[in-house]
Amino acid sequence: MCGAVSFTAQGTLDRFNICACDMCRRVTGSQFFSVWLRMDDVDMTGAEHIRTLQSSDWAERAFCGKCGSALWYRPTDNSDGVGLSLGLFDDIAGLEADNHWYTDKEICRTVKLAPAHTMTEAETHAQFGGGAV
Repeated sequence: MCGAVSFTAQGTLDRFNICACDMCRRVTGSQFFSVWLRMDDVDMTGAEHIRTLQSSDWAERAFCGKCGSALWYRPTDNSDGVGLSLGLFDDIAGLEADNHWYTDKEICRTVKLAPAHTMTEAETHAQFGGGAV
């Protein structure tokens, strides 16, 4: 969000994953949407701003130390994979959902409900007098 940390990812970006476990829900307020890549396929700048937290017996979460943006979920078993937050990517057009974990959690049922009110980007900016987000 603040630009202190940035990523460039190589490889095929055609699928994303969704997780609604308790930790993902706490981190995002909803579900964690991520793109799974090999860590070797991710070039990052601003690594000095990255903070990590051992969030379970088997994984860590990373976030920006300046603005708090969620960056990744990563197993700590020395595997090479990392689930980068979908929010980090400028262009997610064409990505399709792949895995969806913890679908028995209440948040999954709630997210499927149709919202009472919807607004486009322009309508939202008009309501809150905003410019760019």
